[in-house]
Amino acid sequence: MRHCGNDRGAFAIPGILKLAIALAILGVLGYDTFFTIAAHLKTENNAQNAAYAASAAWTNAEGTQRSAETAFEAAVTYLQGIEPADCASELAASARQQPPGSVPVGCDYLCTGASNQVALCGNHGAFTVDSDGTVHLVLRRVAKTLVFGHIGFMHGLLVAYEHGDANESQD
Repeated sequence: MRHCGNDRGAFAIPGILKLAIALAILGVLGYDTFFTIAAHLKTENNAQNAAYAASAAWTNAEGTQRSAETAFEAAVTYLQGIEPADCASELAASARQQPPGSVPVGCDYLCTGASNQVALCGNHGAFTVDSDGTVHLVLRRVAKTLVFGHIGFMHGLLVAYEHGDANESQD
């Protein structure tokens, strides 16, 4: 039996396989980290813009139309314009100040401070309007991830509660 001395490929395959697995694990962790940070940043931006829209509605309203409900509806209308269609029913539920069935991952939810929202919003804040037209609100969003959502202690990092404060008349 003749033995060939060229067996270099037998060693390289396991090494390449180990490298590919390590890069795949790092890729998934990087993906989840990126989308967790992006969810917080997007929620913060949406909260500020919704607060500004609500403050503008408050400032532009006249007489009896100047109410917290008018400002709240303006914030919800702004969010409905930028959110995907599968988030519309939860925003409509928050507009009626009803508890949602369940908020899809990646959707903003406007906390009103109602007692039926305690499970979702806790004591993170509520929608309020000051007498000078300054609007304070809290948006909630859960980040879309591949792995982090299945790790129990990561849940607190995946849920973004971002505050929006704006006064259109002072800008």
